Order: sequence, then C-alpha cells, then structure tokens
Amino acid sequence: MTHEWTVRIRPAQREPFVFEATFQGSGATRGVLDARYLYGDGDLAVFLEDLGADTPAIWRLLENLRATEAGEIEIAITEEAMEVLVREKKPSGGRR
Repeated sequence: MTHEWTVRIRPAQREPFVFEATFQGSGATRGVLDARYLYGDGDLAVFLEDLGADTPAIWRLLENLRATEAGEIEIAITEEAMEVLVREKKPSGGRR
C-alpha cells in the first residue's frame, strides 16, 4: 500500500545542510513528519529515489531548485519506506 505525499524542498536554515525536506500527506494517517536535512544535490537525489520518486521527476526538481531555490515533488511512498522514515527519527537516549 502507498500514500501520496508532497515533499517540499527549500534551503536549509541549519548548517552544514543545503536542503530541508518537509512532508505533507494527502489523506495520510501518519500526520506530519519531521523535516529531513540534506547536504546537497546527490544526497537529495538518493533520498528521493529511496522514497520511490522516479529519476525524471528528481531531475526536474533539481533543475527547479537551481532556478528558484525551492520546489516540491509528489511521491507515492510505500508503507515500508514510511516505516523507515518514522523509525529513523525516534529519540535515541539522552541526546538533546
């Protein structure tokens, strides 16, 4: 099963990251996901590909980001990929 998500990319406000990815699900029951911070084009491309985005859509997004610094991509994210996203952001001990 998959859910449609819009992944919005904009410049990161945290160094040393270049991009910040935020998620908005259409009818998804998971709620809002924490932002992901990415180091650059390659990091962003691999991240989106792992979520299920196709290569032409990723290239279009990267071209758009060069022109406008912000963009979005629609991705049908599988339940398995969503579980990995949710699991990655669980607290790990006493770090704050």
